[in-house]
Parts: sequence; C-alpha cells; structure tokens
Amino acid sequence: MGPGQRAPQGVIVYRLDAVAAKRRAGAAAVVRAVTALAPVLLAAELLPRLGWSAPGPVLAVAAALFALVVVRAAVQYGTSKRRLGSLRVTLDDETLAAETAADGLTVPRSRVARIVEIDGVLGGIRVESAPDAATGIVLSATIPRGGDGFGEVRARLEQWRTIERRGRGRFSVRVLLGVAVVVALFFLPFVLDDFVARSRLLAVGVVIAAWGAIRWTMRGR
Repeated sequence: MGPGQRAPQGVIVYRLDAVAAKRRAGAAAVVRAVTALAPVLLAAELLPRLGWSAPGPVLAVAAALFALVVVRAAVQYGTSKRRLGSLRVTLDDETLAAETAADGLTVPRSRVARIVEIDGVLGGIRVESAPDAATGIVLSATIPRGGDGFGEVRARLEQWRTIERRGRGRFSVRVLLGVAVVVALFFLPFVLDDFVARSRLLAVGVVIAAWGAIRWTMRGR
C-alpha cells in the first residue's frame, strides 16, 4: 500500500509523524546520556570533597568519556529518528505486522502470548508471541505511543488478549526515588562535608550508596 492509498476496510495502519518520531528519539537519547553520565558527574562533584584530586590522565579519560557519550547519543538519536520515522504497523483481525526501513516481523494472532502496555513518554504497547516450537524464538513487536490512532490500535489488540499494565506502585516508587535522588544530590555535598570530618570511610560509603541509587533509578528507563 503506497502513499495516499487507503487501508482496506478492517485494517489499521499506524505510523508516527515526523514530529512525534523526532520527539521520541530525542527523549530516548537524553535518557540514555543522562543514565551514562550521572554517576560520572556525581563522582566529579563528591570525590574532591573526600580529599581526592584527580591526576591529569584521569581527567583526560573523563573528558573522553563525556565526549563519547555525547557523540553516541547524537548517533543513537539519528538512528532512532530514522527507524521511528519509517515504522509502519499494520493490524487486521488475524495478524500484526511491524516494518521499518531495515527490517520487519509479523505476529499472528494465534501465537500472541502476552500484550503489555508501558506508561510514560517512551511507552507504548509490546506484543509478544509464544516461543517457536522448533527454535524457541519469541517474536516481539512494539507500537510506540505518540502517533494518531494509538487508541484504535489498543482497542483492537484488547480484543485479542487482555492487555497487562506495568504496576503503578512500582512505577510510583521509582518516580519518588528519582525525586529523592535529585534532592539528595543538592544536599549531599553539605552532608558529605560533615561525614568527612568524622570518617572518610563513612563518606565513601555515602558516595557509593548515592551512585547505586542513581543507577537503580535510571535502570530500564
């Protein structure tokens, strides 16, 4: 079906427009970059308060890492924008097909084992098949949120199988922890000064705990 042609009756064709694809690709690139850089920025802020001065080679490595993350985020943004811009999801009564400029897959309704709706700006609906009897391969197609007609796609898939939702409690806990980490980063340098005065080992423990909290909060976003 080419541009300007209408889908046959009963067939839903879903796409992301250029603006939605650009917005989603940008959000994903920012999340990945922040996830990679947050521990480094935390260390750059807190380690000097432990009396540790980074030698020149370490600073050079940190600068190179920062540049690498920025370049990688830019490349991922371009790749993601092109992939999302070319995405075409076709849904009829018996099959779901997801195609991009690079690849595509088809999930028959009879093989669908799970449908999950993911909340958030980078959310959408993931359709998973049962494992193939011969190879054990599980097909997985994702319909990203943001395009016109997302509700229509969701309503059709709900006729196939009950749509699972990610637990709101778990999501809320992550959001609250994220807020707590941001607040902690504001106050942590002042708190750390007090810990350093008492015990440098205890201060190192505070840094490690903050780093772990950031990694856990960012995980899976």
